[in-house]
Amino acid sequence: MPRIRLTRKQWLSIALVLIVPAIAVALLWYLSRDGTPSDLASGAQTLKREPTQVVRDIYLLGKLSPGAAYAVDTSDGIVLIDSGLEESAAGVIRQLDQLQLDSSRLKAILLTHVHGDHSLGAAKLREQFGARTYAGRGDCEPLRAGGPRVSFFSTFEMPNNNPHPTHIDVELIGDEVIEVGDARFRAIAAPGHTPGSVCYLMERRGLRALFTGDVIQSLDPTTSGVLGTYIAYLPPRYRGNAADYLATLKLLRDLQTPHLVLPGHPAMDNVPQDPQIGVDRWLGLLDRGIAEMEQLNARHQRDGADFLDGNSKQLLTRLHYLGDWKEHAIYFVDSPVGPILFDAPGPGLGDFLDRSLTKDLGSGRKIALVVLTSADPQSIDSLDVVVRKYGCAVVAPHRSFDAVRKACPEGTKVLSSNEGLQKWPDLRAIPLAGRGASPTAYEFKLDGKTVLVSGRIPQKLASQNVLDLMRDVRRSAEGPEGFRRSLNDLGKLKPDLWLPAYPVHGQNANLYDNEWTQILEQISSAIP
Repeated sequence: MPRIRLTRKQWLSIALVLIVPAIAVALLWYLSRDGTPSDLASGAQTLKREPTQVVRDIYLLGKLSPGAAYAVDTSDGIVLIDSGLEESAAGVIRQLDQLQLDSSRLKAILLTHVHGDHSLGAAKLREQFGARTYAGRGDCEPLRAGGPRVSFFSTFEMPNNNPHPTHIDVELIGDEVIEVGDARFRAIAAPGHTPGSVCYLMERRGLRALFTGDVIQSLDPTTSGVLGTYIAYLPPRYRGNAADYLATLKLLRDLQTPHLVLPGHPAMDNVPQDPQIGVDRWLGLLDRGIAEMEQLNARHQRDGADFLDGNSKQLLTRLHYLGDWKEHAIYFVDSPVGPILFDAPGPGLGDFLDRSLTKDLGSGRKIALVVLTSADPQSIDSLDVVVRKYGCAVVAPHRSFDAVRKACPEGTKVLSSNEGLQKWPDLRAIPLAGRGASPTAYEFKLDGKTVLVSGRIPQKLASQNVLDLMRDVRRSAEGPEGFRRSLNDLGKLKPDLWLPAYPVHGQNANLYDNEWTQILEQISSAIP
């Protein structure tokens, strides 16, 4: 048999073929032994809007705007974390196929919370594939009932989407272990964003991946929406809770740092995000949220959660929010010149006042003065009725004095806002322009705090009122320039409580930090 002679270069090539794989295997073993799982030896893919294999067997399903869904391919089928909107169900199937995952193997759907962009696709997927559906107990009632709408969409309009019932196979209270094939998911009760919010900690082959839903919305440090804490600033009907959110963030901080954090809205600003955030960044993110919720809880306890949400409440010693009538907030203050009512909107206000004043302040309460924030019909519709009922005087915006006097019964004492407040020197009229008939705000001191009562200037912006604002400003005699002058005048004030005629999403009456400035800047930016 002939003897084979190899050159040095050939021997080197053989050595590389044999030795390099051995080194790679040894390296993977070492990394796993050292705490880094083998699935992360090559790192994780960044989270972006396209369907992405994050690491081996974990996939991000992209373009299910606005929420995200994740798929985990186990030895016994696919586990889906969240499902997107109802219309997203077809997209989930299409993307699983695109990622070469057999959608017929869908075994379980783990919902992180009730919000529609995370839950509404589950019903169709369950019906088509028979997958068991899991959700936190605190969210199961609205999920099964398909309502109320606010439980699914919070403050977001989303008019083209409607909630529907979703069958929940398993209610979770926390600490349950869901085993599917070789993957193990631990349910972590995480209330605060919603009562039934759940995070899922998946453990497999030494890898710990935390699916957070909207407890942590994004990993982009440049956006203000990293955490879903916005909802803790809203009234209870939106189902957020600052105290619960604080407890959840503290609980997550006590966990061993996960290798991967997979949030509910990755790449929400189309910025790819690294799910391997590391210990320092993870703890920093949680600590900022903890500090934020501690501050919010302290403020609620100190000042009250004075939400203008339709439920009557005492705001200060002599200042009351009586609720809403015809979508107009009704404010009452026991002033040095007698009981004052701000505005007289909508037919039937007299009966509403009878009920409200008796319930909140005791029988026999009268109104001495109606102070108008504008001469718009929405502010004076019931002026005639209220004046006849209580025999009260009226303070009219200076520029609409004659129009208001004509709307009152003959003989009514009508005072101009320029001169009618002299007996209460702490009450100051602030004439505004650019929206409606003679808009006027009023500032006064009470209990050491500055209170501002206003009509439709300003009004917090939301998706449903921006077009109305732009239309009204264009139609006004003063136009955008007059409106901006009004915002500039208001920007010189520093109110502690702001009482608008039309609260948005039941906003808190209390203002903190630079919130007032931010509100005015946002409004100004909406006017072309």
